[in-house]
Amino acid sequence: MSDHEEPNPSPSERKRSLPSDDEEDDLSFDEGRARYKRPALNNSGGEDDASSEGNAEESYREPHVEERAVSPSESPDAMLDVNVRSPAAVDKEKNAESESTLATISLRALVTTKEAGVIIGKGGKNVSEIRDRSGAKVTISEMVQGAYERILTVSGPLDTVAKAFALVARKVLDENLDTPSTPNSKSTTIRLLVPHSRMGPVIGKGGSKIKEIQEKSGARCLASEEMLPQSTERTISITGVPDSIHIAVFHVGEELAKHQNDRNTGITQYRPQPRILYPHAAPVGNHPFYVGLPPGPPYGREFLHGPPGPINHQPPPGSQAQQIFIPNDMVGCIIGKGGSKINEIRHLSGSHIKIAEPHGNTNERLVTITGTPESNQMALYLLYSRLETERRKPSV
Repeated sequence: MSDHEEPNPSPSERKRSLPSDDEEDDLSFDEGRARYKRPALNNSGGEDDASSEGNAEESYREPHVEERAVSPSESPDAMLDVNVRSPAAVDKEKNAESESTLATISLRALVTTKEAGVIIGKGGKNVSEIRDRSGAKVTISEMVQGAYERILTVSGPLDTVAKAFALVARKVLDENLDTPSTPNSKSTTIRLLVPHSRMGPVIGKGGSKIKEIQEKSGARCLASEEMLPQSTERTISITGVPDSIHIAVFHVGEELAKHQNDRNTGITQYRPQPRILYPHAAPVGNHPFYVGLPPGPPYGREFLHGPPGPINHQPPPGSQAQQIFIPNDMVGCIIGKGGSKINEIRHLSGSHIKIAEPHGNTNERLVTITGTPESNQMALYLLYSRLETERRKPSV
C-alpha cells in the first residue's frame, strides 16, 4: 500500500457512515436549512458516535432561533428565514439590554423628616439592611433646622437602585421586605428629583413615555410642572405598591441613564429650606364662606400625567385641619389655569384644600387644608413654594 492510498474502512465504519431510513427522511426534509435542525443520532455506533457528535458541537455554534406560532400559510422554512439571527446579533442584543441594567446612576428623592427616621431606623439598622439587600449606596442628607424634608440619594447599577427604592417603600409602609405586593397591599409615594433639562425624555412626546411606564408598572406617575424653589429640578411622584414602584423607578432611571451625560451644566440641585412663615396658620373653625374649587382637568397641563387624585374625597379618620391666609393677588398662582395648580397640590399632598370666597374689604383669602399631619405638611410646603416662586418673579 502506497503512502497516498486511503485505508479501506471496516464494515462497521461503512455501516456507520450510511444514514438510517429515519436520517434520510430528516436530511431530505432539512436540505438547505444549513443544519438548523440536526438529524437524530444513530445509537448503533455506541460511544464513538456520541464523542464525535460532541466534538462537532464544540466546533459549531448554533444560531439563535426565536420560537413563535406559525400560521397555516407559513412553512417552517419561512419561519426560520424570518427569525434566524446570527450569534453575534444575539450577543449584541443581550449586551444592549444589559447596558441599562448595569449603568451606574444616582437618583435623588424627597422624603419627609418622619419618613427619613423610618428609613434610617434605630442605630441605622434599616438603612443598613436596605444597602445589604439591594447592593446600592443609600444616604440621607443632614436635617436642616426648620425644614421638614430631607434628600434620599441612592447610587449604583440601575437594577440595585430600583430595588433599593422598593425596599424604602416597604420600610415606610412597615411591610415585610420579603413579601411580594398584592392587590390589597398599601400604596405609598416616592418623589424623585429630576433636572428640568432631562424631564423631556422621561415624559416623552405627548406624555407617551410616562404613560408607558405607568402601564408597565401599574404605578401612578405625576410630573410636576414647576421647578422647585432655588433649583432647576422638578419632581416625579410615583405612587403605588412597592413592586410597582420598583418597576417604575427602573424605567424612569433607564430613560435618565440614556441622557445622564446630556446638558450636565447649569443644574442646580434642590436643597431643603426652612419653612417660610409667609401666611398665618390658625386653628380650624366654622367659617360661613368656605367654598370648594371646581375640580378642573384631572391632569392639569400637558406635563401632569396619571389618574385623578382624591380631589373631592372626604377627609380620612384622624385627619386634622389648618387654615392659612393668602393675599388676594396671589390666589391666581395657587389655583392655576383651569385649576391645574391646586389640583397638582392636592395630588401630591393627598390633603383636601378649600379656598374661601372674598369677604368684605379684606385683601386676604382663607385657605383650609384638611388631611393627615404629613399630608398637610406637604400641602403647606407646596403652597408656600408656589407663593415664593410667584413672589420672586421679576415684575413686568
